[in-house]
Amino acid sequence: DGWDTEVFANEASKQLKSLGKLLARPDKIDDDSVGKLIIDDFTCEPLRPKNLETIRDDQLLKIGRLRNAATDRNSNQLPLRGAGDLAEALRAVAEPLTGATGVRFKAKVFNVTATPGGITTRQYFSISGRTKSGTVEQHATWEIGWTTGTSDAPPRMQWLRVKEFEQTVSHLTHGALFTDCTESILGKNQSYQDQFLRGMNDWLERIQDNSPFAILGNPGLAVGDVNGDGLDDLYVCQEAGLPNRLFIQNPDGSAREESAAWGVDWLQSSRSALLVDLDNDSDQDLVVSILGGVVVAENDGKGHFRLRDVLTTSEDTMSLSAVDYDLDGRLDIYVCAYHDNEMLESGTSHALPGASAGFVVHDANNGGINSLLHNRISHDGNWSFKDVTNEVGLNKNNHRWSLAASWDDYDNDGDQDLYVANDYGRDHFYRNDLKSPATTPPSGVKQQFTDISTTARVEDSATGMSMTWGDYNRDGWMDAFVSNMWSSAGQRVTYQKKFQEGASAEQKQRIQRLARGNTLLQNQGDGTFSDQSAPAGIEMGRWAWGSHFIDVNNDGWEDLVVSNGYITTEDTGDL
Repeated sequence: DGWDTEVFANEASKQLKSLGKLLARPDKIDDDSVGKLIIDDFTCEPLRPKNLETIRDDQLLKIGRLRNAATDRNSNQLPLRGAGDLAEALRAVAEPLTGATGVRFKAKVFNVTATPGGITTRQYFSISGRTKSGTVEQHATWEIGWTTGTSDAPPRMQWLRVKEFEQTVSHLTHGALFTDCTESILGKNQSYQDQFLRGMNDWLERIQDNSPFAILGNPGLAVGDVNGDGLDDLYVCQEAGLPNRLFIQNPDGSAREESAAWGVDWLQSSRSALLVDLDNDSDQDLVVSILGGVVVAENDGKGHFRLRDVLTTSEDTMSLSAVDYDLDGRLDIYVCAYHDNEMLESGTSHALPGASAGFVVHDANNGGINSLLHNRISHDGNWSFKDVTNEVGLNKNNHRWSLAASWDDYDNDGDQDLYVANDYGRDHFYRNDLKSPATTPPSGVKQQFTDISTTARVEDSATGMSMTWGDYNRDGWMDAFVSNMWSSAGQRVTYQKKFQEGASAEQKQRIQRLARGNTLLQNQGDGTFSDQSAPAGIEMGRWAWGSHFIDVNNDGWEDLVVSNGYITTEDTGDL
C-alpha cells in the first residue's frame, strides 16, 4: 500500500526481538549470534551507561538515570565496534539480571526516518526480571541506524545510540511492589470460580447485550464499608445477564459473596458504581450506572439495599462521580456517556466509533450527553434527584465521547470544579463559580459552571480514558493527570510526509496528538495549567485506562499508577 516505513518497522522489530531473546539468555550471546544483526563496522555506545545519577535510594527502590546522554557520550574515549564489542555491551545490560526468573524484553519502534545512508529508527527498550534480591527493571530510548534490507536479507544495524536510560532495582526479596492477591481474597467464593475466571470470549456466546463496549468486558467496581464494621467491601459490576457481585470483607482479609442477600445481584449491563452516603445517615448507599440510567439504592443499615429509583440518563452510560457541587451538604451524581442515543437505538453502533460514517476521529462532537443529577433527598426520607445539567451550564460542549470525570477545587475558592476526559478529541474543564458572586447570572440561579478549557490551557485533545487530581509538586495547587492512548504505530505513521496530505497543519497536529499518550497538567495558580508531560516522562503509558495519584512509598509525594492493556486472549498479537 506504499507505506514502506511501516514495512520497515515490522522488519526492524523482528531484528530487535532476536536481540531481546539473546538478552533473556545471556549465555547465548556470542559474536556469531550478534553478528547476524549488524554490519561488520557497526558502532555503538555502552548500552548500560556507567555514569548514572542516583534519583532515589531507599528501603524500597534504587533508581539510577542517565541525565545527559550527550555528556556521557563525550566521556567515552572510543565507540564500541563490531560484534565482539556489542556482545560485551549486551552482557553488561543482562548482568544485573543474572539468575533472574520471568525475564521480559520489549522494544517498540515509534519513529522511522529515511536517510541518505539508510533508515533511522527510534524505539523504547525495556527489560525486567526477578532476582533473589529483588526485581530489576531497565528502560531506555535507542536511536538506531539501519541498512534498508532486501526481500532476501533483513535490515542490519549500522550504529546504535542511547538517548535515555533508567534502571530501577527493588529491594523487596518477595518481588514487585504490588502482588496480585485476588485469588486469596475471593477464591473461596463459587462466583469467583464460575463467573470471574471466565473471560468475555466465553460469555459473548450467550449474553444478549451487543452494545459496543460489551465485547471489551470492562465494567467498573466500587470500594466502601457497607456494613459499618470498619473494613472496606467490594462491589463488582458485570455485563448483561451476569449478576453483579458484592463481597463483604472478613477480619482475616478474605471476602465472602453476599450480593443476593443484600439485594444487589442485578443482571442489567452495569458500567460503574459508587458506594457513597447520599442521605447523610452515616452508611454507604449504592449507585450503579446501567444501560439507559442510574440505579440508586439506600443502605438500610440492616444488611440490605433498598431500591429507591432508576434515574433516566443517556443510554450509553460510562463512569460515575459524586460531588457536593452546590455545597448544600448532600452528594450529587455526575454521569458520563459515550455513544449518542440515536446511534445505539438505530443498531448502527460499532465497537470502534471511527467505523461509523462521518466520524471525526480527532475532534468527535457527536457522542452522548453527560448528566448532573442534583440530590434532593429530604430529611423525612423522600428520595429524589433532578437533572440540572442545562440550568447550571454543563450543557456546553456536552456531546463528546466521555469516559471519565473528576472533581476538585483547582482554584482554591472553596467549591468543586469539573474535568471531563473525552475519547476521540478535546477534553473539557468547567470552573464552578458558586463562590464567585460576580458571575451569578441575573436569573438568580444559585450555581453556574463555565467552560474554561481553552483559557486554562487544558484542552487536551486526545483519547481521554481517565482523570485524576493530585498536588504532585506540593505547591498547594491541585494538578491534573489524564490517561490517553499511546501508540507507536500512530507516532510512526502520522509524522510521515504522505500522511493526510490534504489536511491542514492544525488537523495533522491534532491527529498526531492522539498517539502521544498521557498528559500531566501543572496548576500555575493563576487559573491556567502548564503541560509538563514530556519533562515529567509520563507520556508513554501504553494503552492507558484507569489512573490515580497515590503515595506508594509513604514519603509524602504523590506517585502515579496507570493501568494499561486491551483485550487479552491467547493471541500474542493482542494489545
